[in-house]
Amino acid sequence: MGLFSSSTETEKTNFAPAKKERTVCWEKRDLFFDCLTKNNIDNSLDAKELPKVNSECGNEKKEFEASCVNSWIKYFQEKRFNDLTRARYIAKLEAEGAQPIPIKLESSTRKKN
Repeated sequence: MGLFSSSTETEKTNFAPAKKERTVCWEKRDLFFDCLTKNNIDNSLDAKELPKVNSECGNEKKEFEASCVNSWIKYFQEKRFNDLTRARYIAKLEAEGAQPIPIKLESSTRKKN
């Protein structure tokens, strides 16, 4: 592949997708993530989970990867895992009786005396 190659892969990685392409990407992502959820797969990037991901959700994964910009593919998978981890941690804390701390945020502009 040359420096100025016009391959689909190069185009896929270097340009922001149009609205229609983003919509398709999100739809394929949601289908892939639904499959992961149905098969109790939390981290689709974990090498230990990869055989299960490929066997149970291989078609959905291929469609997701074919429809999205490369940088989004990893980002969406990492975000899903982090969101799941965070939600479970919050649920665990709440089950143990933890209460949210009321925090009052100060205005970004300070009063001058």
